[in-house]
Amino acid sequence: NEILLSQNVVDKFYFEYNNNKEFKNWLDKEIPAVFACEKQQQQNPWHIYNVLGHILHSVEEMNKQTIGMPEEERRLLAYTMFLHDIGKPEKHIRRVKDGKIIDSFFNHNLSSEKIAADVLPTLDFPKKEVDMIRMLIIKHDIFMFIKPFETSNPHWRTLSQEVIETEYEDMKKVGDGEKMLRWLLLVGKSDSRAQNPQMTKEALVLLELFEDELNAFIDVRNKQI
Repeated sequence: NEILLSQNVVDKFYFEYNNNKEFKNWLDKEIPAVFACEKQQQQNPWHIYNVLGHILHSVEEMNKQTIGMPEEERRLLAYTMFLHDIGKPEKHIRRVKDGKIIDSFFNHNLSSEKIAADVLPTLDFPKKEVDMIRMLIIKHDIFMFIKPFETSNPHWRTLSQEVIETEYEDMKKVGDGEKMLRWLLLVGKSDSRAQNPQMTKEALVLLELFEDELNAFIDVRNKQI
C-alpha cells in the first residue's frame, strides 16, 4: 500500500523489488505474474515500457488523479491499475502488422481479471471491492473499440447515449453505475498516459467525449427522477 499509493510508484517499487529480498520473495510468491511482467517486452507502437513498467506508470498516473478522494477508493483504483495488465504475458503473441512484427496481447483483460480474482482476497479486499476491481479490469480496454464517428467495423461501436446506457447498466451489476463509469474513465486516462504519448492523442480525446456523453446521460436520468 505504501508503494502503490505514493506519488513516485515507479521508483519506490523498483527500489524495493531490487534491494529488499524479503519483499521480492513475498511478491514473487503471492503474485508470480509480476516477475513475468518484468520480463515481458512490448514491441508495439503504443508502448514505450515493458509490461511491468507500463503497469507502474499507470498506477502513478492514477494516483495523480485521485488526490483528495477517500483512501479506500484511492486504494481500490491503484490496485485496479496494478492488476489491469497483469495477465498480458500469458496472452502474448508475435504477429505481423503493416509489415512489422509486433507484440500483441488479445483478451489480456480476461487473464488479468482472473489473476485479480485470486490475488485480491489475499490482500484484504472485501468481496464488493473485488467485484468492482474485476469489472474495471474487464472493461479497461473498451475505449479502444468506441469511435466518435459512424463506423461499419463490426468490432467498433459509435459513441452514443446507447453505448453509455449499455455500459452504465453493466456497471450497476457491481456498484453505482455513474461512479463506476467515472472510475473507468480514470482507468482509461491512466492507461493512456502510461503509453507512448505520440500514439494516445486520439484516445485521450475520445475519453473526454465519452465523459461529455456520460454527463448528458446523467443529466437526463436526473431530470426523469
